[in-house]
Amino acid sequence: TELIKIAKEITTGLKYLHDKKIIHRDLHSKNILINDGIAMIADFGISKLLDETSSSSSNVAGIAAYIEPQCIIQCEQKVKRDKKSDIYSLGVLFWELTSGVPPFYGLSKFATWDKIRDYKREKTIAYTPTNYMNLYQKCWSSNPNQRPKLEWILSEL
Repeated sequence: TELIKIAKEITTGLKYLHDKKIIHRDLHSKNILINDGIAMIADFGISKLLDETSSSSSNVAGIAAYIEPQCIIQCEQKVKRDKKSDIYSLGVLFWELTSGVPPFYGLSKFATWDKIRDYKREKTIAYTPTNYMNLYQKCWSSNPNQRPKLEWILSEL
């Protein structure tokens, strides 16, 4: 389907970035462009080169609904954002592909942070294929170590 095609293209783009040791840090629907029917990742304004030895600054940079819980819960501390942070955002984006609206639509940034801090997630949209639902739920796991690698995500799509 078209949804899976878009999900694959976004995942392939994110894998390319990660292979180049770049973390996007702001992956959400407004940063996905469709050109000639192909989905592409845009806006690298807060992207960073992945440096395995440094902690990240600006944990809550980006759109609230796409930021992993660790960055919101520990916003006063420097939490290392890495590839798994982008995978969390990818899972949220996959959910949005089924819903057609951003997560926690209509809530303020702070109300959204409260939901994420409490590990709340949007409900599954009716008729979402079970395999796809399981995939995005693994991506947006609250535990970064349980989030899948992009190669596995691509194989599942």
